[in-house]
Amino acid sequence: MKGVILAGGTGSRLDPLTKVTNKHLLPIGDKPMVQWAADALVDAGVRELMVVTGRDHVEDFRRYFGNDVQYAQQERAGGIAEALGLARGFVGDDRLVVMLADNVYGGTIANTVHNFAAQGGGARVLLAHVRETEHLRHLGVPRLKGGRIVEILEKPVDPPGRLAVTGLYCYGPEVFDVVARLEPSGRGELEITDVNNHYVREETLEYDIFHGYWGDAGESINAYYEVIDRARRPHVAGDRLEVFPLRKLDDERGWFAELARLSQMPKQPRQTNVSFSRAGTIRGLHYHERGQDDLFICLQGRARVVALDRDSGRTFTEDIGNGNPAAVYVPGHLAHGFEALTDVLMLYHVSEEYDAADPDEHQVPWNDPRVVDLWSTRSPILSARDSGS
Repeated sequence: MKGVILAGGTGSRLDPLTKVTNKHLLPIGDKPMVQWAADALVDAGVRELMVVTGRDHVEDFRRYFGNDVQYAQQERAGGIAEALGLARGFVGDDRLVVMLADNVYGGTIANTVHNFAAQGGGARVLLAHVRETEHLRHLGVPRLKGGRIVEILEKPVDPPGRLAVTGLYCYGPEVFDVVARLEPSGRGELEITDVNNHYVREETLEYDIFHGYWGDAGESINAYYEVIDRARRPHVAGDRLEVFPLRKLDDERGWFAELARLSQMPKQPRQTNVSFSRAGTIRGLHYHERGQDDLFICLQGRARVVALDRDSGRTFTEDIGNGNPAAVYVPGHLAHGFEALTDVLMLYHVSEEYDAADPDEHQVPWNDPRVVDLWSTRSPILSARDSGS
């Protein structure tokens, strides 16, 4: 399988930074933007790479990568699909993974690459949750029906869902024939959405959903700075559960305790909540489809945090509070909740503000067979919502 990194375009959305260099050579963390794409592909087992870029910047990339990759030169800004077409000779009869060089994934793309390798034919794309409607209006948004993509809408005024197509595409070598038959869009470019909709019509487009952090560093100056900020954090990936020890100091005057070290959160909090729960209460389980993550801290008493990976069935539990001052970070796609082992005062930071008009909470029964034995009680105190899950 070959990897094609698309690093063309004029970079106008990052002006004036791009007056001096190609946007994909701008730094993110300790390496150029394009290196994030190359590393993601190599880590997923795709080691034969080509970089496609504009004629003004080929030598800049050659100075950086040397002979580690091959190069193709785009004569003008003709769209993503046109740039892809330039890789035909490099790919030959192999399958390929295409990655936009300004897309940064806080986690591995290996699952998508491996799933495509096992796929009989057709194409595969990687979707991600996007909460903001205005953001979705600038992306390719799939319409789903019965678990399949039935259409991809480019920059829809009224997005049909909260998932967007990210900059990772997997194709067979026939994709170059598809590109050759494309007609330019109203922008005068060959659009990658038209390529993907070809496979939709053939009913051979599959997809995965990425649950970690995904950012498009080339979308705007603000988006670029946001991706830089995420890359600086200790855990750029937002797809795994973490336990962070907190300090608690006691003396004759009383005690001092850390509540959280927010720099350790893959996503920074936008709302903080406190709840009191009586012993024997279970709150949850629920999960978030649009990427809200939680950081649980037990301020008083002792609580048991439980999480479930609904896809794999893997479970996690950690008792926190008295005897174990720790914070538990839970990615929102995991079903999660907690049990009050004593009367407890719980604080939790969340990465999205709650919207009562559009709540992103989806229930899993507290007594789901995969987690029921993790609780200490079989007759918990439940809310009406949790008891009716």
